[in-house]
Amino acid sequence: MSPNISLIIINRFSVSYGGEPAIATYACIAYVICIIYLILQGVGDGSQPLLSQCYGEKNGDDLKYVRKLAYGFAFALSVVGCIIMYVTKGSLGTLFGASSEVNVEIAKIMPIFLVSVPFVAILRITTASFYATEKSIYSYILTFIEPIFMLVLMLILPPLFGGQVMIWWSTVFARILSAILALVLKQRVDKQELS
Repeated sequence: MSPNISLIIINRFSVSYGGEPAIATYACIAYVICIIYLILQGVGDGSQPLLSQCYGEKNGDDLKYVRKLAYGFAFALSVVGCIIMYVTKGSLGTLFGASSEVNVEIAKIMPIFLVSVPFVAILRITTASFYATEKSIYSYILTFIEPIFMLVLMLILPPLFGGQVMIWWSTVFARILSAILALVLKQRVDKQELS
C-alpha cells in the first residue's frame, strides 16, 4: 500500500508542476525502477526466514552475519541495477511507447532516481530484519514513513526551489531520510540487545 500512496502523492504534485509530460515521464521511470525495488524486496524477504531462525535460536552472531550478507547482496544488486538503468536510460521510454520528448525527459531524470536505489536497499533489508526479529512496530514505521516524508518535502521544496525537478528530488530525499531512520532504529535495537 505504501508505494501506491507514494505514487498518488508524486502524481498529484506532478500534475500541478509538470503536467501530463511529467506524469508520463514518472510512469515510465516507476515501471522500470520498480524492477530493482522488487529485486531488493526479494533479498529482504528471502533473508527474513534465516534472520527469524537466528533470532529464535538466540544466535546473535549468525543473525548479524545474515543481515550483513543481505545488506551486501542488496547493495551489490542495487549498484548493478543502477548501472544497467543508467546505460539504457536513453531507450527506456521506447519500451512503453513514450514520445521522443518524454523519452528525452526520462533519460534526463532517471539519474536523479538512481541516487536513491542504494538507500532503498538499506530500507528493504532493515524492514525485513525488524519483521523477522519481532520488531514489527519499527517495520511499520519504516514502511509508512517514506510517503509521509515525501508529502512534507513536496509541500516545502518545489515552491521554494524550482517546481517539478524538486518533485523528483523530494522523492529521492524521502527515501534517503527513510534509510537514515532505518539505520538509526537498527542501531538503537542493536544497543538494546547488547545491554
